[in-house]
Amino acid sequence: MGALDGPREAGAERVGDPRGAAFVAGLAGLARGQRLTVTELSETGFRVSAGPESRSFVVEARRRDDDGGRWWFCWGGTVWLCEADNPADALVQIKGALRRIGPAQGGPSRETL
Repeated sequence: MGALDGPREAGAERVGDPRGAAFVAGLAGLARGQRLTVTELSETGFRVSAGPESRSFVVEARRRDDDGGRWWFCWGGTVWLCEADNPADALVQIKGALRRIGPAQGGPSRETL
């Protein structure tokens, strides 16, 4: 299954250990380094947007049962992005998604993601 084309398994578990929290913190740091806005950071995930006038979504780290229990990033708890040991790949997908969803209604667009 591709990174953006399918739902997560119903039985996928939430992060509950330090390794998952480290994956989340690492990706959140990369996102901030690209001038994205990261809020609601927890050991399970964070909310990301292109800025205060932008729409946002939640990115999480979860174990993926159909991949041997490896850690993966997903958004909204429903769409798998990539294995969590590839945070740069996740960041590329996050930035692309932020471009596609665009600004909040009435807000300015951000062309420089």
